[in-house]
Amino acid sequence: MTHVTLIGKRLAKKGLEFAFGGCLPGCQSCEIKNSCCGLEKNKWYRITDVRDMVHECQVHSDKVRVVEVEEIPLRTSVKGRGLIEGSVVTLDNKHCKNIECENYQLCNPPGIETGDKYHVDKIGKKLECSKNYDLKEVELD
Repeated sequence: MTHVTLIGKRLAKKGLEFAFGGCLPGCQSCEIKNSCCGLEKNKWYRITDVRDMVHECQVHSDKVRVVEVEEIPLRTSVKGRGLIEGSVVTLDNKHCKNIECENYQLCNPPGIETGDKYHVDKIGKKLECSKNYDLKEVELD
């Protein structure tokens, strides 16, 4: 499903993927806040089209642009043992600070709340882990 929203002019590029973190306090008095704040908090989106319309913004100093976005699955890593597509998992903190690991971003994506429950849509490949965790790449909803 396509949504229309606003994003900082410099960020408005087709293909950009982002996690919507929710409305900022500076948005509360804005007349067009419903356009910006209509996405679901902590969900991931991809810009599918960039429109020409721009608006002034109290938060983005360089204005905001109208974009079309689609919701995309959340990609992360989950402990692989007993993992089944369609099941519900509770995400845990992997306690990994190895920012040089090739899977660090996948294991620690922005917008994830530790302890929240997600549906497993798709199970991907087994991941190499420097802590020897049995991890698999997954797409969650």
